[in-house]
Amino acid sequence: MSSCGLDERRRSGNWATMKMTELAKPQRRRGPNAERRQATREKILDAAVRSLSEDGYAQTTTVAVADIAGVARGSLLHQFPTRIDLILEVAQYAARRQSAFIREGLAELPAGRERFVGSVDVTWRAFQQHDSRALTEIIIATRHDAELASRIPDFAHNFEEGIARGAARFAEAMGLTCAPAEAVAERRLVLVALRGLAVATSLSGEQSDPEAVLRLLRRVRADFYDRHATKAG
Repeated sequence: MSSCGLDERRRSGNWATMKMTELAKPQRRRGPNAERRQATREKILDAAVRSLSEDGYAQTTTVAVADIAGVARGSLLHQFPTRIDLILEVAQYAARRQSAFIREGLAELPAGRERFVGSVDVTWRAFQQHDSRALTEIIIATRHDAELASRIPDFAHNFEEGIARGAARFAEAMGLTCAPAEAVAERRLVLVALRGLAVATSLSGEQSDPEAVLRLLRRVRADFYDRHATKAG
């Protein structure tokens, strides 16, 4: 064998050994800087949610949120250059956590009629959380904040589409035979009523007892379930 051929085999062997060594190395994890940045981001979002829920939209400034989060305002502005950038991210953050809260609550109920009707109470409990209150503040604020109103349509579109998909899938999982559009309309009715009830209750405080409205909404859901479940049978 020529020396050239031997050298080629050695080079090939060395290359293969190097590749095997690289593959055996553990995958690089996110560095400490990225982890710190993510932790700071979540602190800021949590603080903004709390500020919106407790103090309202007008009082939720970048200065106030940075103070609540315990971070420098420069750190906040590095991740969210403007107040509206922050608010839009909070809307997505709060919507995701609201949905997760509802999913977890529904999973604790027996499948079928009890879960379908019980979604009224699960959703009502969700609307008492900071995330849902913050989201309501943002929704209301679009009426008087022109910049927010101009930039929120993408979020609003995705949010409504998520509700529609979830309502249709939930009805299908419950074995109901209604058309998807009817399931979506019924779910929207419940959500609008509950969000309005949450606002009314926050205004009137202890003077407003929500139970009468909740009973009626449970009856609406029960009637809807029974009507379509009977057709399935």
